[in-house]
Amino acid sequence: LETKKLNEEREYLDWLNPTELKRVMQYAFRVDGNNGRLLYSHYKKYLLNPVSCTAIALMLTTGRRTKSEVSSLKWDNYKGGYKPKLVYAKTKTSKINKLHEFRIGKKAVDVLQAIARDKFNNRDSKFWFSPNDERNNYIFPSKDYGRRLGVKKKGSMPYIQDCRKTWKELLRLAGIDRHLKLYTTRHTFASNYYINNNDVKGGAEALGTTVQTFNKYAKVLNDKVVEGIDRIDFDEVETQPQLKQVK
Repeated sequence: LETKKLNEEREYLDWLNPTELKRVMQYAFRVDGNNGRLLYSHYKKYLLNPVSCTAIALMLTTGRRTKSEVSSLKWDNYKGGYKPKLVYAKTKTSKINKLHEFRIGKKAVDVLQAIARDKFNNRDSKFWFSPNDERNNYIFPSKDYGRRLGVKKKGSMPYIQDCRKTWKELLRLAGIDRHLKLYTTRHTFASNYYINNNDVKGGAEALGTTVQTFNKYAKVLNDKVVEGIDRIDFDEVETQPQLKQVK
């Protein structure tokens, strides 16, 4: 084989189908129905890190890149209100496509609002730190920041660096036994977006990519489609047995 072909990188485009997406989200993002904060009993039961889980939930619901656009996300990057969006100084492709702002759907807003409620109303929150702590600026703060992690080594980043352990555990809990990279979250958003939309151009804009790149992510271009990001179903539906009416 030619050296070029021998060392050619294989394109990685695996993704979570709609059923798998619901199952992963069921474990990644759970809210207490009484106060709208994160349901810590759920995360404790399954030994899950709520910071990493919610970061993964935001990746799945926005399609944003893992490290540069989610892990390091600051509260200043999130603009709520009537048209919620994420705003960046730059992205991996912003020099090419000039895109710095990305609208987000209702489920992504739910994730961010639940984190905010937890952070500002719960002193035991994994997202809460003292007022002068730099981690307060970040949506997904690192518990290891400033801590001694080994010989002559300290945590240097105020935000989380690696969610892969939590990602693997979420896949295991969801019954998904094939190996999936964390970057699959971006492919999953693209593919599920196209399942539920008839707008390739809109999908490319949502991801901040070209139409050609979006078409590579979207694996189901010939499937029946409908409109809107918010029609992507992120929640597991609990079914109840039918009761027969007694006359």
